[in-house]
Amino acid sequence: MTIDTAAPDLVELIAVRLDSLSAAERAIAETILQDPAAASEKSIGQLAIASGSSEATVTRFCRTMGLRGYSHLRLRLAVSAERRRGDEEPEAGMAMLGDIDPGDPVTEIIRKISYADTRAVELTLAQLDIEVLTAVVQKLAGARRILTFGVAASATAAIDAAAKLTLSDCAATVVHDIHGALMTTSLFGDQDVVLVFSHSGRAKEVVDVLTAARLRGAYTVAVTSDPGSPAARNADAVLLTAARELRFRSGGVASRMAQLAVVDAFFVLLAHRRFDAAVEAADKMHDAVSGHVIGSERTK
Repeated sequence: MTIDTAAPDLVELIAVRLDSLSAAERAIAETILQDPAAASEKSIGQLAIASGSSEATVTRFCRTMGLRGYSHLRLRLAVSAERRRGDEEPEAGMAMLGDIDPGDPVTEIIRKISYADTRAVELTLAQLDIEVLTAVVQKLAGARRILTFGVAASATAAIDAAAKLTLSDCAATVVHDIHGALMTTSLFGDQDVVLVFSHSGRAKEVVDVLTAARLRGAYTVAVTSDPGSPAARNADAVLLTAARELRFRSGGVASRMAQLAVVDAFFVLLAHRRFDAAVEAADKMHDAVSGHVIGSERTK
């Protein structure tokens, strides 16, 4: 097994997903975060003992983090440890992943917000499962109808997704309330797609929509930060985001930016599938609104 030096920093990714882990998996994560270099040299049994867990739990933790097994975990930790030995920036980044503290000056708070938001996008795109993303794009491209749905802060991503899919010549609709979403999915079938957004993956409304859609045979996609959440378990495909919400920022910009990054990814991939037609369509759409843009070179 080779070391993938282009992969996202595993230690940082573990820190981002810390709050979504089960108690047993969190104990493993905290043990790793205390000393990533030392953890990379432990056998699976040694890490299990150090974290007060079992080898089976360590194996499950590896799957949760999207790793192929324990040897893959050790290799990725070794890469992270090497980065920290040769560059101080990752350590600074880990500090920026910390929560907002009562004694933080304004400049520090702004730096933490900025780091959380930008890293949410970078880590999300770096760790996306390309095979799953490709499969989702294929389903979206061939869908008869698409419903996008999210509640609270995640509704923003659902709205943007419907708009981007419509611009991609897909029959997409965003529904804002649970009653409307359930009524819409009651008419769906195996040619349709339901795309939901939930940072935690635990919003009951989102899970209810996924459950109803699957009963009708629709293809379901969940965009969430927690691969073990109820939303992830009830979806045919899961696109994982990597965002940690700081104190006072439940539903903050970081989680939404991570979701919007996923939306942009499948929007661009949809356009790329039919490159020439997409360019022509973009020109037509630009011309359609040019008269409403002051100073536009294409204003008639």
